[in-house]
Amino acid sequence: MYQTIRNLFESSDYDFRTFAFPGDPLQHLFEQWVPYYRMKWAIVRALQPARILEIGVRYGYSTRTFLDASPGAEYLGIDLDAESYGGTPGAIEWARKIAEGRKANFLLGNTQKMKQFPGGMYDLIHVDGQQDRDGFFRDGQKALRQSRYVLVDGYFWSDETFEASNALLRQYKSMIEFSLVIPGYAGDLLIKTQDAARCAFSRRINPAATSQALQESYTSDYYLHDCGGYDAFRRTGGKTLEDPRLAVLAALAQMRPNGKFLDLGCGRGELAYAFAAQGACGMAIDYSPDAIRLAEQCFEGEPELRQRVQLICGDATTCCMPENVEVATAGDLVEHLTPAELDVLYSRISRTLAPNGLFIVHTFPNLWFYKYGYPRRRKAAMAGGKYISPEPRSHYEELMHINEQSPRVLRDQLRRQFKHVLVWIGTPGDPLGSLAERKPLSYFHATSDIFAVASNSPIDVREIKATLSRHSMHAIPLPKQGSVGIDIIALCSSVPAGQMFSMHVVFSNRTSHRLGSLPPHPVCLAYHWVDAANGKMVVLEGQRTRLANPLASGEKATVEMQIVAPTRNGRYRLQLTVVQEDVAWWDSIVQPTTEILIT
Repeated sequence: MYQTIRNLFESSDYDFRTFAFPGDPLQHLFEQWVPYYRMKWAIVRALQPARILEIGVRYGYSTRTFLDASPGAEYLGIDLDAESYGGTPGAIEWARKIAEGRKANFLLGNTQKMKQFPGGMYDLIHVDGQQDRDGFFRDGQKALRQSRYVLVDGYFWSDETFEASNALLRQYKSMIEFSLVIPGYAGDLLIKTQDAARCAFSRRINPAATSQALQESYTSDYYLHDCGGYDAFRRTGGKTLEDPRLAVLAALAQMRPNGKFLDLGCGRGELAYAFAAQGACGMAIDYSPDAIRLAEQCFEGEPELRQRVQLICGDATTCCMPENVEVATAGDLVEHLTPAELDVLYSRISRTLAPNGLFIVHTFPNLWFYKYGYPRRRKAAMAGGKYISPEPRSHYEELMHINEQSPRVLRDQLRRQFKHVLVWIGTPGDPLGSLAERKPLSYFHATSDIFAVASNSPIDVREIKATLSRHSMHAIPLPKQGSVGIDIIALCSSVPAGQMFSMHVVFSNRTSHRLGSLPPHPVCLAYHWVDAANGKMVVLEGQRTRLANPLASGEKATVEMQIVAPTRNGRYRLQLTVVQEDVAWWDSIVQPTTEILIT
């Protein structure tokens, strides 16, 4: 693409000055602008868009350039026709004049007040870079959703455009197929959007009455590249419960150990696998076929565990559910369903629970955080010179979160179907949150996650607090020598350079503390690499391996460590160790070493 554009640029003598406004106060810059508009001509010549939208028209130099490059194109230009942000009142009349005889229309209006641009989908949207950061970001949002290509004007022209453009690229990376930076007078940024993501969002702009309209958006790409915990799933295949939010749900479920479970909106299946591995039987439901396929992969090679779980591809509001369920979980599900759908779901769960059964909920975001906390955090960051976008949600959150919850809304709706409801604010790193002590209103506004437990029997709050306390790993003093052990089961004599490999070890807890890879300060196995020839450390912080389950004092477990080899050939010493995150490395008390040839 770039070479095509470059060839067109270099072989062209296109000169916008043939139609420039004679009275333009910036005509002293015209000579510098010749290659600038010639590059825009080359870009559009290469793309040949049939429908073009331009945000910010001024005298229409880009208008005419685009229409010369793609003569049959249909063009719409939107301009505020004001002095702000580089505009010139009345300049649009010249734009109308030089576009006469073409399929060109112009609209006076403020794009910042538009929820979407008029005219539906475009092949190219050109976004004026002469705006403030937030103004540019909001126009860029709409452009990504409504166009095959987005051309950012003046990418290098100002800090405002540069920072807002990069924030846009990062936040909406899942919508972007590729981006191309083209240097020049002010620089152009050409973005090619993903067809599937763009089409999905076009459906979201005019949502249907239920979540069914978004079913096709729940793809493997979403589950493996964006959905929370995807990195851990890709690393462990879902066989280790590393995602803190799921670990909290699993911990709460242990209040009804080994009972019949129901995992609603099971996603990739990590939670269902964890329940089965602990000896429970039950059902996991998700309406995404891709989610169920990934959940099946969690159980590969373990037919006995697989037999304990029914994996159902279906709608949780309509499909058949088991009776006398002791634990039902909804991890990050409720924000994806409409209020009417939730009423149906809660009613069904209430009827299917055993008399002492528990319905355990986690949802993100706490809507109060996005409404009150995020703007305050953003204001503080920008006061310190850091730009944060005005939109707190990712592309997938905007697309899929059709019913974000506040603590009050979640509590009130649950109470319509359950006799006893407990709702609190916290984070996966501090799941006790407002349950541990009375918190000020500012905490409810600044904290991102909501947890809930509902039942038709009285809820023992003390039991929930004790459970979460047991399943939290707080900072502990550095253990004494010999109080933890790492015994290597099988040695690797050589591995290829840069390759990830597994090493099985037995980890022994001889401390007086319960050790686990749980927030806020998880205990993890790790390693260092040392060059055997000169004794220099080449890898200080190796990849962490979390413990699948907490180990009580005196317990031991076999752990499969994931290790990445150094990138250069040679002989190295692999030093295994333990780290408590944000507290201390335990090198001084445990550091078994083995020498490995890297080939």
